[in-house]
Amino acid sequence: MATATPGSRIRTSSIGAKHIVWIVFGLMSILVILRRELALLDPNSFLRQRYAPIPLLMALHGIPGAVALVLGVFQFSDRLRRRFLQLHRVLGRIYVGCVIISAPLAVMVALVLPIPTLLPASTTQAVGWILCTGTALYCVRTGRIQQHREWMIRGYPFAMVFVVVRAIGMIPAIERMGLIGIETTVWSCIAAACMLPSFVIAWQALSASRRPVKVRAVA
Repeated sequence: MATATPGSRIRTSSIGAKHIVWIVFGLMSILVILRRELALLDPNSFLRQRYAPIPLLMALHGIPGAVALVLGVFQFSDRLRRRFLQLHRVLGRIYVGCVIISAPLAVMVALVLPIPTLLPASTTQAVGWILCTGTALYCVRTGRIQQHREWMIRGYPFAMVFVVVRAIGMIPAIERMGLIGIETTVWSCIAAACMLPSFVIAWQALSASRRPVKVRAVA
C-alpha cells in the first residue's frame, strides 16, 4: 500500500501535465484554423493572394506538415504504443516521411515569400526538425528506445512552431508590431523549441531518479 501510493501520485502528475500541454496546443490549433487557415478558402483573402503564385508548393509543404502535426500527438501516447505497437511503427514511418517532405519545402516557400528576413528562421527550423527526427529514427533502428523517445521529444516542437507562432501572432499587441513582431515571435518560438525539450528530458530523468528514494522513505 505504501509503495503504490507515491507511484500513483507521480504517474497522475506526469499524465496531467502532458494532457494540459496537448489541450493547450489543441486549442491553439483550433484557433489558428478558424482565425487564419480558413481564410485560404476565400479567393480574395490576403493569405490566398499571398500564396497564389505557389499553390502546388504550398500544398506539398502544408499537407505533409499537417499530417506530421497530427500523427506526432498519437506517437507520444504511451497507451497506444503499448497496445498497438505495430500501428505505432506504421504511423512513425508516415511521420518520418512527412518530415522529409515538409521540412525542406518550408525553406523553398520562404525563398519565394515576400519576407526574405524569415529565410534563416525557416532554415533553422527545418534543419532542426530533420536532424532530430533523423536521430530518433537512427536510435530506434539500433534498439536505443529511450534515446529514440528523447529525440522525438526534441524534434516535435519544431513542428509545433508552425501553430504557436500563428497563435501568438493573433495577439493584438503583436499584430501592431508588424514585421518586427512576426520575426521576434518566430525566433523566440524556434529558440524555445531548441531549449525546452532538453529541459523537460532532464527533469524527467531527475524525477525518475528520485522515485525510489521517496518510495523507500514512505515504506
